[in-house]
Amino acid sequence: QRGRPRGRTSPGMTRLFVGAGRSAGVRPQDLVGAIAGETRLSGRDIGAIEIADRFSLVEVPEESADDVVRAMRGANVKGRRAQVRRERDQSR
Repeated sequence: QRGRPRGRTSPGMTRLFVGAGRSAGVRPQDLVGAIAGETRLSGRDIGAIEIADRFSLVEVPEESADDVVRAMRGANVKGRRAQVRRERDQSR
């Protein structure tokens, strides 16, 4: 886990839910690589990454969030197609 305490999103960032986690062998660099490879973002644009067993949470700049979700629809994370969407509960 990189960065911030659980549940706190950095200013100007939005958390995205990625439907792949530790049980799929996902590591932070896999998520950074997939997002950077499919979008114009670089690794340093991506914020805190939290990996749970079945899903991951990744911070991306607010203004890029919809582009990342769109770009990741057809992308693979660790050889699997993972659902990517804005995190539902942003208030934790």
